[in-house]
Amino acid sequence: MKQRGAHALTRRTFLRLVGGATGTALLAACRGAEAPPANTPAPLVMRTPPPIALAQSTPVATAAPATAATVAPATGRPQPQGKLTEAWNSSIAPALLDPQEYPPAIPPYHFAYALHDALIKPMPGQPFAPSLAESYEIAPDFKSATFKLRKGIKFHDGSPVTPDDVKFTYEQYRGASASVLKAKLDHIDLPDERTVKYFFKEPFLDFEIVYGSPASGAAWIVPKAYYERVGKDGFKQAPIGAGPYRFVRQTACNEVESEAFPDYWRKTPNIKTIVIRAAPELATRAALLKTGEADVAITLQGSLYDSLRQDPNLRFTATRAAATWLELLNLDRPDHPLTDVRVRQAVSLAIDRKAINDAEINGLSPMEGNWVAEDLQGALQRPPPSTDLARAKQLMAEAGYSDGFEVSALTPIPPFISWGERVVTQLRSINIRTQLNVMERGAFYERLAPGPNRLKGFVLQFSSSPGDAAARIRENAVCQGSFSGLCLADVDGAMKKYDASTDVQERKQLLEGVQNYLLDQYVFVPLVRSVLVTGFGPRLAGNPEEYSGVMPQYIYIGPWEDLKLNA
Repeated sequence: MKQRGAHALTRRTFLRLVGGATGTALLAACRGAEAPPANTPAPLVMRTPPPIALAQSTPVATAAPATAATVAPATGRPQPQGKLTEAWNSSIAPALLDPQEYPPAIPPYHFAYALHDALIKPMPGQPFAPSLAESYEIAPDFKSATFKLRKGIKFHDGSPVTPDDVKFTYEQYRGASASVLKAKLDHIDLPDERTVKYFFKEPFLDFEIVYGSPASGAAWIVPKAYYERVGKDGFKQAPIGAGPYRFVRQTACNEVESEAFPDYWRKTPNIKTIVIRAAPELATRAALLKTGEADVAITLQGSLYDSLRQDPNLRFTATRAAATWLELLNLDRPDHPLTDVRVRQAVSLAIDRKAINDAEINGLSPMEGNWVAEDLQGALQRPPPSTDLARAKQLMAEAGYSDGFEVSALTPIPPFISWGERVVTQLRSINIRTQLNVMERGAFYERLAPGPNRLKGFVLQFSSSPGDAAARIRENAVCQGSFSGLCLADVDGAMKKYDASTDVQERKQLLEGVQNYLLDQYVFVPLVRSVLVTGFGPRLAGNPEEYSGVMPQYIYIGPWEDLKLNA
């Protein structure tokens, strides 16, 4: 949607900002270990997933093939045993099972790491670990990338993973970052039965991070023959992948069950059955964990957090997670009061971020001042925005809106409804009246896509930091980005220059300029950096820190095939 007449959103302001842009826990590991007394829970250590490096204007070294220690032998593998149940924090839409449509968000990859596999992907200690590809090389001029597939890799139906599958997956991909991947591609060559070579129209410095990180799902390979036979809707209902677990069944939006795939190239999983169960309510997840019906439960921060930590049978980890923000320019009409930058600034000043942090994340948040998480490559670090109701009311009066106005709705990403409720209440203090719009997660993502059905009003967004700062901007702030509800020509033009440039300093200046512009014009208003608290029951073996937040840009447990249960 093209926004016209936005107060102070001028080319001169944008160029000034660009030119001056500056970087302004589980039961004890073994049964029988002494548990802490109920009134002295173990300290909760904050974890930050490892970063992913941004490509520079130098050759990218060939990734080393996996070693013998990484790949289990085909014979003599142990038999998987037992069942693990995880309590998930939202409904489980079938779209989460198809990497061809993945949005620019982390949650779908929790399912991908079980059911699917990628040419390269984040793994412990490796931001771009060769997976279905045993090795890969990006040319020194960044105009081509070559992948060599492993021998003997197969999908769950027994068919081999071939270069044709890889080519099909890339060409048909329609999820996050698809636009930049398609725009840069010239053609794909398949010189032999194990090699795939991408050729680009121009140097593609960001290929590795866009293709190989959760900035897109394009590297997660789907079987061409099966996908074409059943179609995208059929694939969502019964996916076939090449990951450590194969799909068994799903109860739409409620539960997904998978079983160990013994021929997975890396290793045979230790656990036979994985069940991921939807439990959007905190009380339900807490009860499932305490009773032992769930061995793992995520997003336990909130009103029950303190009482849960008193249970000596449970352990917890806390991982820095989503940057959160409020979108302000998804307008109900072109002449809406929010076109005035003073009104947008008043919205920011009315939000009490400390109150949100204390109530929703138990005060655990590392407060940040950017809608792009600070640990992403290329992200600006700025102080958290202040709360000042007197100044907010003054700005509303100066803009001619002392009596306030109405906004059609505030739509929070599910299941973070209580966050939305708090923001709705806080905005009433400056007479901005709106109502909460609650949606199912799959429908929410559908309504974020550009077009006439795109969500209007306020949108409360979370992004669990996939990719880099440029990937976040491409998907949320440029014309026709996967989740973009606005079209600011200057932002769009700057990002096109960024994508075409091979000059590291110019790219840095452009990226910082865009971030400063969007923040200083209150297009996106940062809220609170979220934290994911994960709880572990006594059946899961080992220390929770072995599993939680150990992969770059990935906040959940994993890899699935490494998890173990106590005997």
